[in-house]
Amino acid sequence: MTAIALVQKVKDLPPVSHTALKLINLLDKPSADNDEIVQVLTYDNVLTAKLLRACNSPAYGLEESVSSVDQAVVLLGHKQILHIVMTLAFGSVMTVSSVTYTMELNELWEHSLVSAFAAEIVRDDVPELDGQANVAFTACLLHDIGKLILALALAPEQISEIRDRIERKQISGSQAEKEVLGLDHGDVGAALLRSWRLPENIVEAVANHHRPKVDREPRLSALVHIANVVAHYAKPPVGQNAYDLQIDPAVASSFGIDANKLEKMTGAAQKSFEQVECFLQMA
Repeated sequence: MTAIALVQKVKDLPPVSHTALKLINLLDKPSADNDEIVQVLTYDNVLTAKLLRACNSPAYGLEESVSSVDQAVVLLGHKQILHIVMTLAFGSVMTVSSVTYTMELNELWEHSLVSAFAAEIVRDDVPELDGQANVAFTACLLHDIGKLILALALAPEQISEIRDRIERKQISGSQAEKEVLGLDHGDVGAALLRSWRLPENIVEAVANHHRPKVDREPRLSALVHIANVVAHYAKPPVGQNAYDLQIDPAVASSFGIDANKLEKMTGAAQKSFEQVECFLQMA
């Protein structure tokens, strides 16, 4: 079965805000300005209401009540606002009632958020990857969405076979998927994101986060790969096997990531857990 056929089998995913999808495409354009971003947000009353409710929550401890997107941007900054919007837009999709074969759904969403915050850390520590600043958070937020599709689309015996191979052969989930299905959750997630018409660099990064590209631009898949490993080190899901914690040797060599640098980034990611907890409550 192809990746797109698996995506088409899942009929009950919550709809994703068209405004959020438009905003992602806007962020992918270097010419986008702040006023244009605010304008896109203000046309979506539902998303704006959720955004303002989040900004007025005790988590941010603002001294004045936030009543408009413009005011929210002034008080929290565009980066924080965009992170909140992406979390609100995709949290309902990533927390539908299901369980993957590798982790509980709440763990999947938590890992996605930790990875998204880890992306900021990776960009700071690996300057060669800083060019992906605008879309890195979103790409990491969505990198494992294919696991959700597989959990909803596969037959129980297929899921059992994947689980069995992970445990019996001590291989990664991605490798076990390839052996059983001929594709992995990256391929499936990419097919879903392509159907949403997200930018191709995000689609490519999700497709290849377990086989990252280092020899040509864009290298967003390398950033997502590193952030994913850092997130697994910072907060391993229950039952995580060691193979999923390994960084690709080509990535480590290309960007000078040794054990010390990985430990430093992991420590920084662990300091983001309080923010992650706030964002978990927004979904």
